[in-house]
Amino acid sequence: MDFRQLQYLTTVAKYRNVTKAADALYISQSALSHYIKNIEDELGVLIFDRSTTPISLTEAGRCYMESAQRILSENERLMKELRDITNHMSGVLHIGTSNDRCAYMIPKLLPAFYEKYPNIRIDVVSEKGQVLESMLKSGELDLVLLPSLDKEDESIFVYEKMYEEELLLVTKKGIIAKEDRIDGKHIVHPKLINKLPFFLQEQGHVHRNYCDAFFRANKVRPEIKQVFRSNISCFRMAATGEGVTIVPFMTTQLAYPGEEVELFSIGNPPKTWNVYMIYRKEYYLGKPEKELIALAKEIFSKERRSPLR
Repeated sequence: MDFRQLQYLTTVAKYRNVTKAADALYISQSALSHYIKNIEDELGVLIFDRSTTPISLTEAGRCYMESAQRILSENERLMKELRDITNHMSGVLHIGTSNDRCAYMIPKLLPAFYEKYPNIRIDVVSEKGQVLESMLKSGELDLVLLPSLDKEDESIFVYEKMYEEELLLVTKKGIIAKEDRIDGKHIVHPKLINKLPFFLQEQGHVHRNYCDAFFRANKVRPEIKQVFRSNISCFRMAATGEGVTIVPFMTTQLAYPGEEVELFSIGNPPKTWNVYMIYRKEYYLGKPEKELIALAKEIFSKERRSPLR
């Protein structure tokens, strides 16, 4: 058994399609199919059930993949340990975050990291939170930079807090009357949302999970006017006066359109969440990985939680 064999078979298992796996491996579909057949003949078992669409693992295949993933993970750990011992700092770090956080946080973080580690490339994947956590579990990602509501998988992941961030109600100017504000300030009671049409992020995002939990906890059922993939889209729609939305402070820095928008804290104390760097418990944190986490804490802990404070 060699590492190329492990890589080829685990890639086919990932895509559940030989053509897509071949594309990802930069080899021809026929060459990969021939390679798989030779391995199965050598092992004397079928790894893949080709009678299903998409192809699936046989029972022997599932056993093989469990061992293959452990071997590849241990090899990756060894390579990183040797990298740290020799100070030969090169390689790739695979990081995941949401689309909006990618636009806001990655440009602030990577230049500082590359100054110290110019030969380590950062590969960034921007996706929904549910997708990112699945990729983190499978080992496709090394680190994920996301908020978390309650550290959902502490048995699997380590959550390193980067900073605390406020969540703000966004409206067009003049939508919230003075009498609906707490002490006449830019603070509103959560119950106020019950009266307002709402723009919401689509399912699968951490922020959507937060909003759904917020509605349940405060017993509010706003009219969901429209659902979008991006918080920036929700923000800009709220700026039109057709409805309101809740977004993290970060989004206000990306999408602030000017005088026509008002931002409100929700309750006093305000609603906040924590933003974490998340990684698997068994993941080896080498010098570059630790440096990236330290830089993220240093850069983002200095940011104000809210433009209102």
